[in-house]
Parts: sequence; structure tokens; C-alpha cells
Amino acid sequence: MEIFLYVLALLVAIFISNLLNRFVPFVSVPLIQIGLGVFIAVMPITFDLKLNPELFLVMFIAPLLFNDGKRTDKTALWGMRMPILVLALGLVFATVVVIGYFVHWMIPTIPLAAAFALAAALAPTDAVAVSSLSGRINLPKRIMNLLEGEALINDASGLVAFQFAIAAMVTGVFSLVDASISFFVIAIGGILVGMILSWLKFRLLKWVRGLGMEDVTFHMLIQILTPFIIYLVAEELHVSGILAVVAAGIMHSMEQKKMDPQLVKLNVVSQSTWSVIIFVLNGLVFLLLGTQLPSITEVVWYDSGSSNLQVIAYILSITAALIILRFLWVYISWSIGAKQRQKQNKKTQLPQLRPVMLTSLSGVRGAVTLASALAIPFYLDDGTLFPQRSLIIFIASGVILCTLVIATFILPLLAKSEEVTTADERAEMATRIRILRNVIRELKEQTLPETKAATDEVIEDYRKRIYDLQQNSNSSRGMDEREREKRLEIIQWERDNTQKMTDEGRIVATDSYRYQHYLNMREQAIKQRFRTKVKTAWMFFYRLLMLVLHPKKWGRVTNKMKKGISKDSERFQAIRKLREENEILVIQKLKEQLTKENADIIGSLITEHTIFLERVRKEHGPRGKRAKFEQKKREVQVIAFQLERDIIQKMFETGGISRDLARDLRQNLNMIETYLDADFLD
Repeated sequence: MEIFLYVLALLVAIFISNLLNRFVPFVSVPLIQIGLGVFIAVMPITFDLKLNPELFLVMFIAPLLFNDGKRTDKTALWGMRMPILVLALGLVFATVVVIGYFVHWMIPTIPLAAAFALAAALAPTDAVAVSSLSGRINLPKRIMNLLEGEALINDASGLVAFQFAIAAMVTGVFSLVDASISFFVIAIGGILVGMILSWLKFRLLKWVRGLGMEDVTFHMLIQILTPFIIYLVAEELHVSGILAVVAAGIMHSMEQKKMDPQLVKLNVVSQSTWSVIIFVLNGLVFLLLGTQLPSITEVVWYDSGSSNLQVIAYILSITAALIILRFLWVYISWSIGAKQRQKQNKKTQLPQLRPVMLTSLSGVRGAVTLASALAIPFYLDDGTLFPQRSLIIFIASGVILCTLVIATFILPLLAKSEEVTTADERAEMATRIRILRNVIRELKEQTLPETKAATDEVIEDYRKRIYDLQQNSNSSRGMDEREREKRLEIIQWERDNTQKMTDEGRIVATDSYRYQHYLNMREQAIKQRFRTKVKTAWMFFYRLLMLVLHPKKWGRVTNKMKKGISKDSERFQAIRKLREENEILVIQKLKEQLTKENADIIGSLITEHTIFLERVRKEHGPRGKRAKFEQKKREVQVIAFQLERDIIQKMFETGGISRDLARDLRQNLNMIETYLDADFLD
């Protein structure tokens, strides 16, 4: 019962942390979760969690890095491979040496090998913490790609260095040649294991599908188990499990996507399931860090042999040393790269101070550092206690907190004006509309005769989404004078065309009169909007009152109206034809007037009248046949959703949209896709 209450408390804390972040958005979610973890640790729950580092890595780090590998921008990762390797390998080993000697010099009670172990634990930046930064801080796209690529790779180099430092401390034996050879074997072996196991999985799934086994639950379970199995197999083969799951994640992201309904179902379920899993695991990582702090603090606070002020000074000094070393390493490596490009007659410039500072302060430590520190053994080979184990763990935890605090409060000040983003509402709205219009254009180019009806309906759905976006934007700013004048001008176009058709004898006078009355009502609604709203509200209330108080009388009136409509079907068909021609005329005139200066108004009106035209044509055409091409429409929707995802990704990779907007667009698309495919999944 105690463990159930403990897990329940952790899950409730995850919910509370995100709720609190809505009220204090300037504090990062990881910091809030660490605080809640401390609160859980001091609660009167009898269950005492003993965190196993190996279990921590396989349960949390493996699936989180697998997911990060799937989401990583592969093109950017390959394009920045040299800067990433310089940080993920070079800086890690430089940190082990420099910070190791610095710690031993500052705290002589920590042996040199143990100081190297602490430095190795502090060397890797944390992919989970870096991901949390991307949701809050508008870091330049190049720096964010560099940080993500570094965090994916430096875990392996840091853990390998940590293992050798611990071995040297425990056994008293160390060989640089053996350590170097082992590192490359472990790293390359981990990548190969991840790639081979992913390829075998793809072959297995292809064979299973060939047997007709398309059960979504079965395939989803395989997806969930993938990072755990790959990590465990890699570790059993004594290679890097972390690099194995990263390589597997990248392999999965490059898997060819096929547009068949079964994979659509799997994609919908996968998106929803993994979003929940990652959401919970991200929260648990920092909550568990918080739960460990009280017990670690208690030991150091009372039994370390150093004063509390000294311990705090150690943490601040080591944090400062890590930032300074990272700053110097980034600046020197970028300067060398710039000079090399200048020798090759490439236009470049020396690194500026602000990007270097951003990269230096973004080196957040997190879960891997904690797991490494907790993996320090209690005893040496000779049976004596590991020297200053509690102090080392406390320093590691303190550095994690310091880097998170710096990233939360200092980094946003430097990153504030670094990147032009689409935070402006009008610019963001224009971007969203441009994406949807690109999807419409692509769909039109891919339309086949047998899918034209279904494609037209999907295109109309996209036009409705554009219209809704424009209406939301317009409602927030109200109808300005330019839009009001243009709408009145459109009514006059329709009025003139109606009169022209009447004079030519194409419609009878009574139909012309009825349509002119409809135009007069629209004109009155624009000129006297408040009065029209009051009148509309009164009519709605009156009909509702009639329906409640006199249902039979209202039923007779409704039936009488329906009979009248059926008798006058030819007249209504003529009016629909008139409206169709008017809408075509309006769209043509609006397109002739469209310029960059009036695109916000004219573009919105073109979309609005295109939707009206499609509705009129559907009313004019045969009814009751919609169910016949529902399946074709769904297939076209699948293609449209993938086109939309591709456009979003391309705009993000080319710098057209920010990381936050790209993530928001993908989440919105996932929600729409889940909603539209809900019936299909049952």
C-alpha cells in the first residue's frame, strides 16, 4: 500500500507542477518538480525509495533518449556533426581532466580518482533538461540543434569516463590506452547494436504484417518495448546502451512512412501514447531527484566534516568552473573553425560573445549526472568506505540545481532578442494560414479523377480551418473600416450582377426580388451590426420559447414551411444557381484586387466566399451520397495530414518558424487527426 501511495503522490505532483507553471511561467517545470519531490520526501509516507542507478537509466533515460532521437532534426544533426563531436567528446574529456584536478585541489579529502569520477558525472549535459529549455526560451535554432545533438552523444562519453574513474579509484589501476580503446569499442558498438536491432525490428514487423496481423495494440506494445529491449541487449553486450537507443530513435525517424489506413491508426495511437509516456517520465526524473535531496543533504549537512558554508562555496565554485571551461572551449573551437573557413575563402566571422554565452549557460545537468553520482559504490576493494561519497553526491545535486536556476532566470535575459520568432499574433496567424494554403495547393496537384470528390471535401475542410483562423483573428480586432467598405462593395457587385441577369431574362423578377432582399439584409447587418445582433438574438429566443411553450403549433408551422419549400424547389434551385454565379464573380474580382498590402483582408474574404461557393454547389448537387466516398475522403485526409507535417518540418528546418510554433502546430495537428480518426479506430 505504501508504494502505491508513493507512486500516486508522484503522479499527482506531475499534474500540480504543470498547473503551477501556468501561474508562475518564469519558473521552469523541472525546478518546480524538484521542489515537489523534496516535499514528497518529507511527507509522512513510510515507504523509503532506494533509487537504483541502473534501473533509473533503463526505466527513464532509455525511453526519453529514444524519443529525443526520433524527434531530432537529422539534417541539422549531420550538418553540425563536427561542432557536436567537439562538445560531446572533446569537452567531456577536457572537463574530466580540468575539473577533476580543480576539485582535488579545492577539496584535498577527495582523492584524485574520485575527483575525476565527480567531474565525469558532471560532464554530460542532460537531453531532458535541454528539451525543457526549448519550450521556454527562444534560443537560436543553430544553438538548440547543437545542444540537442551534444546531449544525445555526450552521455556515453561521460558515463564511460565515469566508469573508468570509479574503477581506478576502487582498484587503484588505470591505463589510458585501455580506456581509449574501450571507449571507442563501447561507443561504436552501441551505435551498431541500435541500428542492427532496429533493422531486425523493421523486418519482423514487415513479416508480421505479411501474415495479416495488423492489430494496433500488438504493434504499439512492440513500439513501447523497443527502447528497453535495445538498451538491455546493448548493456548485456558491454556496449553503450544510451548510444544504442539514440541510434535506434534516429533509425525509427527515418523509417519510410506509408499511406495506408493501418499505419494511420498506429500513428494516431503512437502519438497519443508516447506523448503521455514522455510527459510522465520527464516529470518523474526531476521529482525523483527532489526526493533524493533531503537524505543526501542531511548526511552532508551534519557529517561531512566541512562547514555548511564551505560546501555551498564548493558547489558554486565548481558550477562557475564548469561554465568558464565551457565558455573557453566553445569560443576557442568556434574561432578555430572560423579561421579554417576563412582559409578556404568562405565568408565567415569570428564568434560573437552572445551566442557563446548562450551555449555556455545552456549546459544544464540533470538525470544522467544524478544517476552517475548515485552509482558510486559504498566500499573500495580493500573493504574501506569510498571517501567522501555523500559529499560527492551532494555536490553533484547542487550543481544540477545551480545549472537549472541559471537556465531558468539568467538564460532568458540573454536569449530574449536573439532570434526573430513568430510570437507576434498576426505573424503567427499568417504563418498558420500559409501552411494550410500550401496543403491545399499540394492536394490540388495530386488530385486524381477517382478521388476528386473526396479531395474537394478535404480541401473545403482546410478552407474552413483557414476561415476559422481568420475569423478568430478578426473577432479579436473587430471589423475595421477597410473591411467594412470591402464587404459593402462585394454586396454591390452581387446586386449589379443580379440585376444584369434579370435584365437578360436568365432569372425571373420574383427570384431577383428575393435575392435582393437577402442582400439588403446583409448590408443592414454590416451597417448596423449591434441592431442586427439584438434582432437575431430576439428571433432565436422567440423560436426557442415557441418550441417549449407550443411544441405542436411549432411543429405544424415547420411542416408547412417544409411543404412550401418542396413545392417551390425549382425557385430555390434558380436562386442557388444565381448565388453560385455571384460567388464566382466575387472571388474573381477579389483575386484581381489582391496585393501584398491588402492580403490580410482580401485573402480572408476570398477564403470566406470560396467556402460559400462550395456549400452552394453541394446544395445544388445530389444529396445522400456522402457515405459512399467516406473511405476515399479518409485516405485523402491521411495524405493531407502528412503533407501538413512535411510543410511544418520544412519551414522549421529552413528557419521559417520557431521551435515553439512548430511544436504547437504538430500538437494541434495530432489532436485534429485523433479526433477525425476516432470512429475509424473503434
